[in-house]
Amino acid sequence: MASLIADGREASRPLHPVTGAMAHLPALLLVGQEVTGLDRTGQAYRAIRRQIIDLTLPPGSSFSEASLARQWQMSKTPVREALGRLRRDGLVDALPRAGYVVSPITLQDTDDLCALRTLLAGESAAAAARRGVEGPALERLEELAEVPGALAAGEADLEQSLRAGIEFEAVIADAGGNGRYAKAIVGVLDELERVLRMAALIAPEVASPPGELAGVHERLRARDADGAREAMRGRCERVRRDVSRVLTKSASVSRAGIEMPPRT
Repeated sequence: MASLIADGREASRPLHPVTGAMAHLPALLLVGQEVTGLDRTGQAYRAIRRQIIDLTLPPGSSFSEASLARQWQMSKTPVREALGRLRRDGLVDALPRAGYVVSPITLQDTDDLCALRTLLAGESAAAAARRGVEGPALERLEELAEVPGALAAGEADLEQSLRAGIEFEAVIADAGGNGRYAKAIVGVLDELERVLRMAALIAPEVASPPGELAGVHERLRARDADGAREAMRGRCERVRRDVSRVLTKSASVSRAGIEMPPRT
């Protein structure tokens, strides 16, 4: 099985035409893709943020501006500015005269994030059903909905499952027709990716069960807004329960940082 945290180092894969046409894309889908128009600060921000999300820089790890500047072969100025943005994102904390540390994952913040995702994703699914999802997008959703079954059969790996689930929700958000909603949902998915990777490292058996995504797809195809909302909310709340259960194994109180499990 491919490593769950290897995506930052894997070769570029082309985006599906439906996904490639979307205005707002989750960071995971952009791994390996060329992004034009970024200045040096933007490049540094994207690279460092990706390392934090894919756990190359795990929670609690420390580093300096100089070490990152050497790694990415750029001056300290864009790295410093990128780290300022990451501090505002809540992903890093500054250590007085000692560099930076990656912010911990906490149970409280994770639960808040999952609750926000449930609200946004449920309403987005309802909006997409009312509006009607176009044929190519429906076909892509059907393809993505098959990945959990392939994982259970040993025909897909955890990385493919994670990517499929995130792309599935992003396609639905785009189909809802509200750009601000889509942008908000993609932002939540980007933050949640780090949590989902941590949970999978602790308990690899946690993944979308076969039929879960298919249930959402069926309601969208039927243009059943209430059914799509409930199916998506059910998925999100299942993830919320599973993640809370798994992460609790690594923390004694709700605001404690989640410890990084040893890699094998």
